[in-house]
Amino acid sequence: MTTEISGSQMSDPGDANPRHLAPTGDLTIFEAGEFKESLVNLMANEGLVSMDLSGVARVDTAAIQLMLSARKQARLLVMGIPQELQNKLKQLGFTEQLSE
Repeated sequence: MTTEISGSQMSDPGDANPRHLAPTGDLTIFEAGEFKESLVNLMANEGLVSMDLSGVARVDTAAIQLMLSARKQARLLVMGIPQELQNKLKQLGFTEQLSE
């Protein structure tokens, strides 16, 4: 998984926390640790934060669990949700939107 901040790659966890996260590639159990760290950094910001999932190729339930957990804070705007992710959410019985 790669995450982008305003057009650049996030490589150092000590960087300033962005208000926007744009992961690319796979979001599976293998990327869950990095994805969780990125979400924690994102949610450390005050106010509305956003995540663009349009560059995500594959998603599994580990990533879905992390996204739904972040959603509980009621200030996450999720954009570009791939059809595969929408289908998986429906299959798992989630009828609510991923973003607030």
